[in-house]
Amino acid sequence: MSANVGILTHNDADGICAGALAKIAYPNAKIDFAEPPELAAKVRRLPHDWATAIILDLGVSLAQRLEVKQAFKEVSKAHEIVYIDHHYFPIGINRRTLVCKELAHVVGMSASELALDHFKPPSHLKYIALLGAIGDYQEHTLRMQRLVRKYGWKKAYLEEFLLEQALGVTRDDHPFKRKVINGLAKGLWPSDMPNLLEQARVGARRVRALEKHVSESVRKINEKIAFVPDVPFGATGLAAEYALEIMYVDVGIAAYRDRNHIRLSARRSKRSKLDLNLIIGKLALQMGGVGGGHKAAAGSWVPVQKLDDFLRGLRREISKQSWE
Repeated sequence: MSANVGILTHNDADGICAGALAKIAYPNAKIDFAEPPELAAKVRRLPHDWATAIILDLGVSLAQRLEVKQAFKEVSKAHEIVYIDHHYFPIGINRRTLVCKELAHVVGMSASELALDHFKPPSHLKYIALLGAIGDYQEHTLRMQRLVRKYGWKKAYLEEFLLEQALGVTRDDHPFKRKVINGLAKGLWPSDMPNLLEQARVGARRVRALEKHVSESVRKINEKIAFVPDVPFGATGLAAEYALEIMYVDVGIAAYRDRNHIRLSARRSKRSKLDLNLIIGKLALQMGGVGGGHKAAAGSWVPVQKLDDFLRGLRREISKQSWE
């Protein structure tokens, strides 16, 4: 692999930790961040000096599958692409159709655990993969459970909580997130990093404000779905989880406006078998947006004027799946 390596990763805890594992393998690598709906555009704009691009934890949505496939094909002429991801591939996307030098794709484990397999860091740095797995609710695998026992669940979950709180405050603060990746790659735990504890304290205050907002704003849109509008701090995933707890429904969904589109996150209850990746991805495509994720957790971006149509479609699709 070329010495001129760049890392493009998701800006959540799993993406940050996967990025740190790549950074251990390539200490001089440049780092950039993206969200899944930006994947095709970001790939097309890869810096010219990135001879090799390591792309981590950025799933291919149903709506963008053709665009992403074409972007990989075009860019692979000038860059070697290493693609590591754990989201479901939509129809038309597979190991043969994505042009990559290397591809690691497994559903059912975190991107951080996949990065652990791929980059093989020193043994004492495996905790980074554990933090990422916990952050993505993917610590149930045999290897991650062994690491939980090795480090102790109190330490592991406390450190991931601090990381999660700090990242929640700094969603668009890429310089801070680069510092976190560099710190992890050097063997620091989140609690050892300068400024992270203060960021986590700010995050805790925001969580309390978010809880208040959800309790005051959440409403049922039918017997199975609870909706939270105008979520503060962009914390739609956490707001959707709170909606589930408060309203005791099958699906919690939360949204906020970001310029000319609405960002939404959906979460299902543990008792539900709904496939949110399929439902959200299909609806987003119908609304002229993008979306997808995992069966239990998914997100989307849809045009502002399509929010009501999206919610009506969600009611219809969930009712249909519930009867199947």
